[in-house]
Amino acid sequence: MKTLIDWPDNPPERMPGGEPISVAELIQRVQHALADSFGPVLVAGEIADLRRPASGHCYFNLKDATSSLRAVLFEREARKLAFSPENGLQVIALGRVGLYAARGDFQLIVEYLEEAGEGSLRREYERLKKLLQAQGLFDTRLKRPLPPWPRRIGIVSSGTGAAVRDVLTVLARRMPLIPVRIAPAQVQGEGAEGTLIEALARLNQDETVDVVILTRGGGSLKDFAPFNTAALVRAIRASRVPVVTGIGHEIDETLADLAADLNGITPSGAAERVAPARVEIESRLADWRERLVRQHPKHRLDELGQRLDELAIRNRQTIEGIFRECVQRVRILRAHLATQGPANRLHLIQRELSHWGERLRIQIPSSRITSGTASLAEDRNQLLFHIRIGLDRACTRLDRVRDLLHARDPKLPIRRGFALVRDRSGRIVGAARNLHPQDALTLEWSDGRVGARVEWTDSLKDPDAPE
Repeated sequence: MKTLIDWPDNPPERMPGGEPISVAELIQRVQHALADSFGPVLVAGEIADLRRPASGHCYFNLKDATSSLRAVLFEREARKLAFSPENGLQVIALGRVGLYAARGDFQLIVEYLEEAGEGSLRREYERLKKLLQAQGLFDTRLKRPLPPWPRRIGIVSSGTGAAVRDVLTVLARRMPLIPVRIAPAQVQGEGAEGTLIEALARLNQDETVDVVILTRGGGSLKDFAPFNTAALVRAIRASRVPVVTGIGHEIDETLADLAADLNGITPSGAAERVAPARVEIESRLADWRERLVRQHPKHRLDELGQRLDELAIRNRQTIEGIFRECVQRVRILRAHLATQGPANRLHLIQRELSHWGERLRIQIPSSRITSGTASLAEDRNQLLFHIRIGLDRACTRLDRVRDLLHARDPKLPIRRGFALVRDRSGRIVGAARNLHPQDALTLEWSDGRVGARVEWTDSLKDPDAPE
Protein backbone atom coordinates (compact mmCIF):
# COMPACT_ATOMS: atom_id res chain seq x y z
CA MET A 1 0.00 0.00 0.00
CA LYS A 2 1.28 3.42 -0.83
CA THR A 3 2.21 5.57 2.13
CA LEU A 4 2.59 9.24 2.67
CA ILE A 5 6.18 10.46 2.81
CA ASP A 6 7.56 12.06 5.94
CA TRP A 7 7.71 15.81 5.39
CA PRO A 8 11.01 17.26 6.58
CA ASP A 9 11.22 20.26 8.85
CA ASN A 10 12.45 22.42 5.99
CA PRO A 11 10.86 22.32 2.53
CA PRO A 12 13.00 20.37 0.04
CA GLU A 13 14.69 22.12 -2.85
CA ARG A 14 13.47 19.43 -5.25
CA MET A 15 10.66 16.90 -5.39
CA PRO A 16 11.50 13.84 -3.29
CA GLY A 17 11.38 10.47 -4.85
CA GLY A 18 8.52 8.00 -4.53
CA GLU A 19 5.21 7.20 -6.19
CA PRO A 20 2.55 10.00 -6.04
CA ILE A 21 -1.09 9.19 -5.11
CA SER A 22 -4.27 10.32 -6.89
CA VAL A 23 -6.66 12.96 -5.61
CA ALA A 24 -9.36 10.35 -5.15
CA GLU A 25 -7.02 8.17 -3.08
CA LEU A 26 -6.09 11.15 -0.92
CA ILE A 27 -9.73 12.01 -0.31
CA GLN A 28 -10.46 8.37 0.46
CA ARG A 29 -7.61 8.24 3.01
CA VAL A 30 -8.88 11.44 4.65
CA GLN A 31 -12.40 10.00 4.79
CA HIS A 32 -11.06 6.87 6.50
CA ALA A 33 -9.10 8.98 8.95
CA LEU A 34 -12.17 11.08 9.76
CA ALA A 35 -14.31 7.98 10.22
CA ASP A 36 -11.72 6.46 12.55
CA SER A 37 -11.36 9.67 14.56
CA PHE A 38 -15.00 10.82 14.71
CA GLY A 39 -18.17 8.90 15.43
CA PRO A 40 -21.66 10.46 15.30
CA VAL A 41 -21.49 14.07 16.51
CA LEU A 42 -24.07 16.62 17.71
CA VAL A 43 -23.56 20.07 16.23
CA ALA A 44 -25.54 23.18 17.20
CA GLY A 45 -25.80 26.11 14.81
CA GLU A 46 -27.91 28.34 12.62
CA ILE A 47 -29.21 27.26 9.20
CA ALA A 48 -27.97 29.45 6.34
CA ASP A 49 -28.00 29.26 2.51
CA LEU A 50 -30.72 26.59 2.55
CA ARG A 51 -31.46 24.93 -0.79
CA ARG A 52 -34.10 22.26 -1.50
CA PRO A 53 -33.88 20.97 -5.10
CA ALA A 54 -36.46 18.71 -6.72
CA SER A 55 -34.69 15.65 -5.33
CA GLY A 56 -35.98 16.55 -1.84
CA HIS A 57 -32.49 16.74 -0.29
CA CYS A 58 -31.66 19.74 1.92
CA TYR A 59 -28.33 21.48 1.39
CA PHE A 60 -27.36 24.19 3.85
CA ASN A 61 -24.61 25.64 5.99
CA LEU A 62 -24.45 25.36 9.76
CA LYS A 63 -22.85 28.46 11.18
CA ASP A 64 -22.12 30.23 14.42
CA ALA A 65 -20.47 33.53 15.16
CA THR A 66 -17.08 32.57 13.70
CA SER A 67 -17.39 29.44 11.55
CA SER A 68 -19.50 27.76 8.88
CA LEU A 69 -19.89 24.10 7.96
CA ARG A 70 -21.51 22.57 4.88
CA ALA A 71 -24.25 20.07 5.67
CA VAL A 72 -26.62 17.81 3.77
CA LEU A 73 -29.87 16.19 4.88
CA PHE A 74 -31.03 13.55 2.46
CA GLU A 75 -34.67 13.25 1.37
CA ARG A 76 -35.41 10.11 3.39
CA GLU A 77 -34.41 11.81 6.66
CA ALA A 78 -35.99 15.14 5.63
CA ARG A 79 -39.43 13.51 5.35
CA LYS A 80 -39.23 12.46 9.01
CA LEU A 81 -38.81 16.02 10.35
CA ALA A 82 -41.60 17.47 12.50
CA PHE A 83 -40.83 20.98 11.24
CA SER A 84 -39.74 22.71 8.06
CA PRO A 85 -36.11 23.93 8.04
CA GLU A 86 -35.72 27.66 7.37
CA ASN A 87 -32.85 30.10 7.12
CA GLY A 88 -31.99 31.65 10.47
CA LEU A 89 -33.43 28.75 12.47
CA GLN A 90 -31.32 27.49 15.37
CA VAL A 91 -31.03 23.70 15.20
CA ILE A 92 -29.14 20.75 16.65
CA ALA A 93 -27.87 18.28 14.02
CA LEU A 94 -26.85 14.66 14.58
CA GLY A 95 -24.57 13.36 11.83
CA ARG A 96 -21.24 12.11 10.55
CA VAL A 97 -18.34 14.18 9.23
CA GLY A 98 -16.99 13.40 5.80
CA LEU A 99 -15.69 14.73 2.49
CA TYR A 100 -17.70 15.32 -0.68
CA ALA A 101 -15.41 13.51 -3.15
CA ALA A 102 -16.47 15.51 -6.23
CA ARG A 103 -15.18 18.77 -4.76
CA GLY A 104 -13.20 17.68 -1.77
CA ASP A 105 -15.49 19.72 0.51
CA PHE A 106 -15.62 18.96 4.21
CA GLN A 107 -19.29 18.45 5.21
CA LEU A 108 -21.63 17.09 7.82
CA ILE A 109 -23.99 14.32 6.69
CA VAL A 110 -27.06 14.96 8.88
CA GLU A 111 -29.09 11.97 10.01
CA TYR A 112 -31.46 13.79 12.40
CA LEU A 113 -32.34 17.47 12.91
CA GLU A 114 -34.35 19.21 15.61
CA GLU A 115 -35.09 22.79 16.58
CA ALA A 116 -32.94 24.31 19.27
CA GLY A 117 -33.92 26.95 21.83
CA GLU A 118 -37.63 27.91 22.08
CA GLY A 119 -38.67 26.83 18.60
CA SER A 120 -39.69 23.30 19.54
CA LEU A 121 -41.20 24.47 22.82
CA ARG A 122 -43.33 27.05 21.00
CA ARG A 123 -44.50 24.44 18.52
CA GLU A 124 -45.48 22.05 21.32
CA TYR A 125 -47.20 24.91 23.16
CA GLU A 126 -49.40 25.74 20.16
CA ARG A 127 -50.25 22.08 19.58
CA LEU A 128 -51.31 21.53 23.19
CA LYS A 129 -53.22 24.83 23.25
CA LYS A 130 -55.36 23.77 20.28
CA LEU A 131 -55.98 20.35 21.81
CA LEU A 132 -57.11 21.69 25.20
CA GLN A 133 -59.18 24.42 23.60
CA ALA A 134 -61.00 21.81 21.52
CA GLN A 135 -61.76 19.94 24.76
CA GLY A 136 -63.46 23.08 26.16
CA LEU A 137 -61.00 23.68 29.02
CA PHE A 138 -60.60 27.36 28.05
CA ASP A 139 -64.33 28.05 27.67
CA THR A 140 -65.16 31.46 29.18
CA ARG A 141 -68.51 30.10 30.39
CA LEU A 142 -66.57 27.98 32.92
CA LYS A 143 -65.00 31.05 34.55
CA ARG A 144 -66.16 31.60 38.13
CA PRO A 145 -66.56 35.00 39.84
CA LEU A 146 -64.13 35.93 42.59
CA PRO A 147 -65.41 36.27 46.16
CA PRO A 148 -65.78 39.94 47.12
CA TRP A 149 -64.44 39.33 50.65
CA PRO A 150 -62.37 36.10 50.84
CA ARG A 151 -61.91 34.55 54.25
CA ARG A 152 -58.40 33.38 53.33
CA ILE A 153 -56.23 33.69 50.23
CA GLY A 154 -54.08 30.76 49.11
CA ILE A 155 -50.85 31.25 47.18
CA VAL A 156 -49.07 28.61 45.06
CA SER A 157 -45.55 29.82 44.25
CA SER A 158 -41.95 29.50 45.20
CA GLY A 159 -41.71 30.18 48.91
CA THR A 160 -38.79 32.60 48.56
CA GLY A 161 -39.18 34.09 45.06
CA ALA A 162 -39.71 37.73 44.12
CA ALA A 163 -43.19 36.94 42.84
CA VAL A 164 -44.54 35.80 46.21
CA ARG A 165 -42.96 38.85 47.90
CA ASP A 166 -44.74 41.14 45.42
CA VAL A 167 -48.05 39.40 46.10
CA LEU A 168 -47.66 39.66 49.88
CA THR A 169 -46.72 43.35 49.62
CA VAL A 170 -49.82 44.18 47.59
CA LEU A 171 -52.10 42.15 49.89
CA ALA A 172 -50.70 43.86 52.98
CA ARG A 173 -51.23 47.28 51.41
CA ARG A 174 -54.75 46.65 50.14
CA MET A 175 -56.25 44.53 52.92
CA PRO A 176 -53.93 43.37 55.74
CA LEU A 177 -56.84 41.82 57.68
CA ILE A 178 -57.28 38.90 55.25
CA PRO A 179 -55.11 35.90 56.27
CA VAL A 180 -52.86 34.25 53.67
CA ARG A 181 -51.72 30.63 53.32
CA ILE A 182 -48.71 29.86 51.13
CA ALA A 183 -48.30 26.39 49.56
CA PRO A 184 -44.64 26.33 48.37
CA ALA A 185 -43.98 24.64 45.04
CA GLN A 186 -41.20 24.31 42.49
CA VAL A 187 -41.95 26.72 39.63
CA GLN A 188 -39.44 25.53 37.01
CA GLY A 189 -37.27 22.58 36.14
CA GLU A 190 -37.86 18.87 36.28
CA GLY A 191 -40.66 17.79 38.62
CA ALA A 192 -42.12 21.30 38.96
CA GLU A 193 -45.44 20.30 37.41
CA GLY A 194 -46.15 17.71 40.11
CA THR A 195 -45.33 20.08 42.97
CA LEU A 196 -47.64 22.76 41.53
CA ILE A 197 -50.55 20.30 41.29
CA GLU A 198 -49.91 19.00 44.82
CA ALA A 199 -49.79 22.53 46.27
CA LEU A 200 -53.07 23.44 44.56
CA ALA A 201 -54.66 20.26 45.95
CA ARG A 202 -53.52 21.11 49.50
CA LEU A 203 -55.12 24.55 49.33
CA ASN A 204 -58.36 23.04 47.99
CA GLN A 205 -58.52 20.83 51.08
CA ASP A 206 -58.49 23.92 53.32
CA GLU A 207 -62.15 24.92 53.74
CA THR A 208 -61.19 28.46 54.81
CA VAL A 209 -59.42 29.22 51.52
CA ASP A 210 -61.84 30.99 49.15
CA VAL A 211 -59.46 31.85 46.28
CA VAL A 212 -56.00 30.75 45.08
CA ILE A 213 -53.26 32.79 43.41
CA LEU A 214 -50.94 30.77 41.12
CA THR A 215 -47.88 32.89 40.44
CA ARG A 216 -44.22 33.09 39.47
CA GLY A 217 -41.84 35.71 38.07
CA GLY A 218 -40.71 36.25 34.51
CA GLY A 219 -38.63 33.85 32.45
CA SER A 220 -38.25 32.11 29.12
CA LEU A 221 -40.68 29.74 27.47
CA LYS A 222 -38.59 26.87 28.80
CA ASP A 223 -38.90 28.29 32.33
CA PHE A 224 -42.69 28.41 31.90
CA ALA A 225 -42.85 24.75 30.80
CA PRO A 226 -44.46 23.48 34.08
CA PHE A 227 -47.31 26.00 33.56
CA ASN A 228 -47.92 24.75 30.00
CA THR A 229 -48.99 21.20 30.77
CA ALA A 230 -52.33 19.50 30.32
CA ALA A 231 -52.24 18.08 33.86
CA LEU A 232 -51.96 21.52 35.48
CA VAL A 233 -54.71 22.91 33.22
CA ARG A 234 -57.09 20.14 34.31
CA ALA A 235 -56.13 20.65 37.97
CA ILE A 236 -57.03 24.35 37.68
CA ARG A 237 -60.41 23.56 36.13
CA ALA A 238 -61.07 20.93 38.84
CA SER A 239 -60.24 23.37 41.66
CA ARG A 240 -62.93 23.83 44.31
CA VAL A 241 -62.26 27.57 44.49
CA PRO A 242 -61.49 30.15 41.77
CA VAL A 243 -57.88 30.31 40.59
CA VAL A 244 -56.19 33.60 39.61
CA THR A 245 -52.87 33.48 37.74
CA GLY A 246 -50.09 36.04 37.77
CA ILE A 247 -47.29 34.47 35.73
CA GLY A 248 -44.38 36.44 34.30
CA HIS A 249 -44.82 39.81 32.64
CA GLU A 250 -47.56 41.38 30.54
CA ILE A 251 -46.25 39.83 27.30
CA ASP A 252 -46.13 36.31 28.73
CA GLU A 253 -48.99 33.86 28.32
CA THR A 254 -49.26 30.29 29.56
CA LEU A 255 -51.88 27.57 29.30
CA ALA A 256 -52.49 28.03 33.03
CA ASP A 257 -53.49 31.68 32.31
CA LEU A 258 -56.02 30.51 29.73
CA ALA A 259 -57.54 27.93 32.07
CA ALA A 260 -57.66 30.16 35.16
CA ASP A 261 -60.85 31.89 36.25
CA LEU A 262 -58.99 35.20 35.95
CA ASN A 263 -55.62 36.15 34.50
CA GLY A 264 -54.01 38.84 36.64
CA ILE A 265 -51.19 39.26 34.04
CA THR A 266 -48.49 39.79 36.71
CA PRO A 267 -48.05 38.72 40.33
CA SER A 268 -48.95 42.20 41.59
CA GLY A 269 -51.94 42.36 39.23
CA ALA A 270 -53.23 39.03 40.50
CA ALA A 271 -53.01 40.23 44.11
CA GLU A 272 -54.87 43.45 43.28
CA ARG A 273 -57.70 41.52 41.61
CA VAL A 274 -58.10 39.14 44.55
CA ALA A 275 -57.88 41.47 47.57
CA PRO A 276 -60.39 44.31 47.96
CA ALA A 277 -58.76 47.70 48.42
CA ARG A 278 -58.93 49.13 51.93
CA VAL A 279 -59.93 52.51 50.53
CA GLU A 280 -62.81 50.91 48.63
CA ILE A 281 -63.95 49.03 51.73
CA GLU A 282 -63.85 52.20 53.83
CA SER A 283 -65.85 54.04 51.18
CA ARG A 284 -68.45 51.28 51.10
CA LEU A 285 -68.66 51.27 54.93
CA ALA A 286 -69.20 55.03 54.89
CA ASP A 287 -72.03 54.61 52.40
CA TRP A 288 -73.64 51.92 54.52
CA ARG A 289 -73.29 54.08 57.67
CA GLU A 290 -74.97 56.99 55.90
CA ARG A 291 -77.77 54.72 54.70
CA LEU A 292 -78.30 53.41 58.24
CA VAL A 293 -78.46 56.96 59.57
CA ARG A 294 -81.05 57.86 56.96
CA GLN A 295 -83.11 54.79 57.90
CA HIS A 296 -83.03 55.55 61.67
CA PRO A 297 -86.52 56.30 63.15
CA LYS A 298 -85.49 59.69 64.55
CA HIS A 299 -84.12 60.75 61.20
CA ARG A 300 -87.28 59.53 59.50
CA LEU A 301 -89.45 61.52 61.98
CA ASP A 302 -87.41 64.64 61.30
CA GLU A 303 -87.90 64.17 57.57
CA LEU A 304 -91.65 63.61 57.99
CA GLY A 305 -91.97 66.70 60.19
CA GLN A 306 -90.14 68.78 57.61
CA ARG A 307 -92.38 67.46 54.84
CA LEU A 308 -95.50 68.26 56.93
CA ASP A 309 -94.29 71.83 57.42
CA GLU A 310 -93.72 72.16 53.69
CA LEU A 311 -97.21 70.76 52.95
CA ALA A 312 -98.82 73.15 55.49
CA ILE A 313 -97.13 76.13 53.86
CA ARG A 314 -98.15 74.98 50.38
CA ASN A 315 -101.77 74.33 51.51
CA ARG A 316 -102.02 77.75 53.16
CA GLN A 317 -100.76 79.40 50.00
CA THR A 318 -103.22 77.40 47.91
CA ILE A 319 -106.21 78.30 50.14
CA GLU A 320 -105.25 81.95 50.13
CA GLY A 321 -105.03 81.92 46.33
CA ILE A 322 -108.47 80.29 46.01
CA PHE A 323 -109.98 82.83 48.42
CA ARG A 324 -108.53 85.76 46.46
CA GLU A 325 -109.88 84.28 43.22
CA CYS A 326 -113.39 83.90 44.75
CA VAL A 327 -113.37 87.51 45.96
CA GLN A 328 -112.38 88.67 42.50
CA ARG A 329 -115.18 86.69 40.85
CA VAL A 330 -117.77 88.08 43.29
CA ARG A 331 -116.66 91.59 42.40
CA ILE A 332 -117.02 90.83 38.71
CA LEU A 333 -120.53 89.41 39.21
CA ARG A 334 -121.62 92.43 41.21
CA ALA A 335 -120.44 94.74 38.45
CA HIS A 336 -122.23 92.63 35.86
CA LEU A 337 -125.51 92.70 37.84
CA ALA A 338 -125.19 96.40 38.25
CA THR A 339 -125.05 96.96 34.47
CA GLN A 340 -128.01 94.63 33.69
CA GLY A 341 -131.45 95.03 35.36
CA PRO A 342 -133.55 92.13 36.67
CA ALA A 343 -136.16 92.40 33.87
CA ASN A 344 -133.55 92.21 31.12
CA ARG A 345 -131.85 89.32 32.83
CA LEU A 346 -135.21 87.49 33.20
CA HIS A 347 -135.94 87.98 29.46
CA LEU A 348 -132.57 86.49 28.50
CA ILE A 349 -133.17 83.53 30.80
CA GLN A 350 -136.60 82.90 29.24
CA ARG A 351 -135.16 82.95 25.70
CA GLU A 352 -132.46 80.55 26.70
CA LEU A 353 -134.99 78.26 28.39
CA SER A 354 -137.15 78.28 25.26
CA HIS A 355 -134.16 77.40 23.09
CA TRP A 356 -133.17 74.50 25.29
CA GLY A 357 -136.82 73.36 25.55
CA GLU A 358 -137.06 73.05 21.75
CA ARG A 359 -133.84 71.10 21.56
CA LEU A 360 -135.04 68.89 24.40
CA ARG A 361 -138.37 68.23 22.62
CA ILE A 362 -136.55 67.10 19.50
CA GLN A 363 -134.40 64.76 21.53
CA ILE A 364 -137.37 63.24 23.52
CA PRO A 365 -137.66 59.47 22.71
CA SER A 366 -141.48 59.55 22.19
CA SER A 367 -141.22 62.28 19.58
CA ARG A 368 -138.46 60.44 17.76
CA ILE A 369 -140.51 57.17 17.92
CA THR A 370 -143.60 58.90 16.43
CA SER A 371 -141.53 60.38 13.63
CA GLY A 372 -139.88 57.01 12.96
CA THR A 373 -143.26 55.19 12.92
CA ALA A 374 -144.67 57.58 10.32
CA SER A 375 -141.61 57.18 8.16
CA LEU A 376 -141.83 53.39 8.48
CA ALA A 377 -145.55 53.36 7.48
CA GLU A 378 -144.77 55.45 4.40
CA ASP A 379 -141.96 53.09 3.42
CA ARG A 380 -144.32 50.08 3.89
CA ASN A 381 -146.95 51.60 1.59
CA GLN A 382 -144.35 52.33 -1.06
CA LEU A 383 -143.08 48.73 -0.83
CA LEU A 384 -146.60 47.25 -1.18
CA PHE A 385 -147.29 49.47 -4.19
CA HIS A 386 -144.18 48.32 -6.00
CA ILE A 387 -144.94 44.67 -5.14
CA ARG A 388 -148.44 44.93 -6.67
CA ILE A 389 -147.06 46.47 -9.84
CA GLY A 390 -144.45 43.70 -10.09
CA LEU A 391 -147.05 40.96 -9.58
CA ASP A 392 -149.38 42.44 -12.21
CA ARG A 393 -146.58 42.55 -14.76
CA ALA A 394 -145.59 38.97 -13.97
CA CYS A 395 -149.18 37.71 -14.36
CA THR A 396 -149.51 39.44 -17.74
CA ARG A 397 -146.29 37.84 -18.99
CA LEU A 398 -147.48 34.43 -17.67
CA ASP A 399 -150.82 34.68 -19.55
CA ARG A 400 -148.99 35.47 -22.80
CA VAL A 401 -146.69 32.49 -22.39
CA ARG A 402 -149.66 30.17 -21.60
CA ASP A 403 -151.53 31.30 -24.71
CA LEU A 404 -148.42 30.77 -26.82
CA LEU A 405 -147.89 27.28 -25.45
CA HIS A 406 -151.56 26.38 -26.00
CA ALA A 407 -151.41 27.56 -29.62
CA ARG A 408 -148.38 25.45 -30.25
CA ASP A 409 -149.74 22.27 -28.55
CA PRO A 410 -149.28 19.39 -31.06
CA LYS A 411 -152.45 17.61 -29.79
CA LEU A 412 -154.73 20.59 -30.44
CA PRO A 413 -155.44 19.59 -34.09
CA ILE A 414 -156.27 16.04 -32.96
CA ARG A 415 -158.96 17.36 -30.64
CA ARG A 416 -160.44 19.21 -33.67
CA GLY A 417 -160.86 15.93 -35.66
CA PHE A 418 -157.52 15.64 -37.33
CA ALA A 419 -155.29 12.55 -36.88
CA LEU A 420 -151.53 12.10 -36.54
CA VAL A 421 -150.03 9.68 -39.10
CA ARG A 422 -146.98 7.75 -37.95
CA ASP A 423 -144.87 5.25 -39.88
CA ARG A 424 -143.70 1.87 -38.62
CA SER A 425 -140.86 3.44 -36.63
CA GLY A 426 -143.26 5.87 -34.91
CA ARG A 427 -142.11 8.99 -36.74
CA ILE A 428 -144.81 11.48 -37.90
CA VAL A 429 -145.42 11.41 -41.65
CA GLY A 430 -145.46 15.00 -42.81
CA ALA A 431 -146.10 14.49 -46.57
CA ALA A 432 -147.68 11.91 -48.95
CA ARG A 433 -144.59 11.71 -51.08
CA ASN A 434 -142.83 10.01 -48.16
CA LEU A 435 -145.23 6.97 -48.40
CA HIS A 436 -145.37 3.99 -50.71
CA PRO A 437 -148.05 1.34 -51.30
CA GLN A 438 -148.25 -1.35 -48.63
CA ASP A 439 -146.51 0.85 -46.03
CA ALA A 440 -147.86 0.17 -42.52
CA LEU A 441 -149.20 3.26 -40.76
CA THR A 442 -150.65 4.21 -37.38
CA LEU A 443 -153.46 6.79 -37.23
CA GLU A 444 -153.70 8.56 -33.85
CA TRP A 445 -156.74 10.52 -32.53
CA SER A 446 -157.36 12.02 -29.16
CA ASP A 447 -159.28 8.96 -27.99
CA GLY A 448 -157.22 6.12 -29.59
CA ARG A 449 -155.14 4.74 -32.44
CA VAL A 450 -155.89 2.68 -35.61
CA GLY A 451 -153.53 0.60 -37.80
CA ALA A 452 -153.74 1.07 -41.62
CA ARG A 453 -151.89 0.16 -44.83
CA VAL A 454 -151.31 2.37 -47.90
CA GLU A 455 -153.29 1.15 -50.93
CA TRP A 456 -152.23 3.84 -53.37
CA THR A 457 -150.54 7.25 -53.47
CA ASP A 458 -151.24 10.31 -55.55
CA SER A 459 -149.42 13.61 -55.56
CA LEU A 460 -151.45 16.76 -55.34
CA LYS A 461 -150.24 20.02 -56.81
CA ASP A 462 -149.31 22.62 -54.14
CA PRO A 463 -151.55 25.62 -54.77
CA ASP A 464 -148.90 27.90 -53.26
CA ALA A 465 -146.15 26.53 -55.53
CA PRO A 466 -145.18 28.75 -58.47
CA GLU A 467 -146.42 27.62 -61.96
